[in-house]
Amino acid sequence: MAVVTSKGREIIFNRLKGSGSEPLNLGWGNNPNSLTENVSDVALFKEASESRVTGTSSLVTTTTPSDTYQVTGTFTSAGAQTIAEVALSDSASKPFSSTWSTAPTGTSGTSATLGASYTPANGTYIQCRGEVMQVTAGTGTTSLTLVRGANNSTAVSQSNADTVTAGNIPGVSTVTNGSLLFHSAHGAQVLATSDQVAYTLKVQLT
Repeated sequence: MAVVTSKGREIIFNRLKGSGSEPLNLGWGNNPNSLTENVSDVALFKEASESRVTGTSSLVTTTTPSDTYQVTGTFTSAGAQTIAEVALSDSASKPFSSTWSTAPTGTSGTSATLGASYTPANGTYIQCRGEVMQVTAGTGTTSLTLVRGANNSTAVSQSNADTVTAGNIPGVSTVTNGSLLFHSAHGAQVLATSDQVAYTLKVQLT
């Protein structure tokens, strides 16, 4: 299963207008909590340490001529790990990622502290697990005030070990490298150093 994210829909139509960068950069991730992708996603659940891969794109036929956008790319694992998600982005670089020092309380807590020296601006969006949150206060600090369940996501309980990643919702591009076209959680692939995984990712218009 896979989804075109809500931001990805904007990317598609911007490309039809002749603007924006082509979303042919693949990122893969560990997805340690075995989460399921959602159209509200703005980031991988936990992007792996390897650099993103610039894929090769083409238009292929699934049902009608050239109805499918396809990107192929191959990753080489830098170490022993489990990979369980992949995404397409219009950026070859990764957005900022951290963990909580103090996670928000339950599903309604609005205060949290990041565990690294990232100080997101007010109005920035971040994702932890399957939840997207908007930063409404805390510019210049790691202590944040949040709106929970942003971008039509569902608020979920989180822990200090969870990965927090910046990203963009439709109409927003404040986070450098923070736009996803496509996100798929897939079956866990247990890899050793130098193992390779080749992906063929397709987005079909029906």
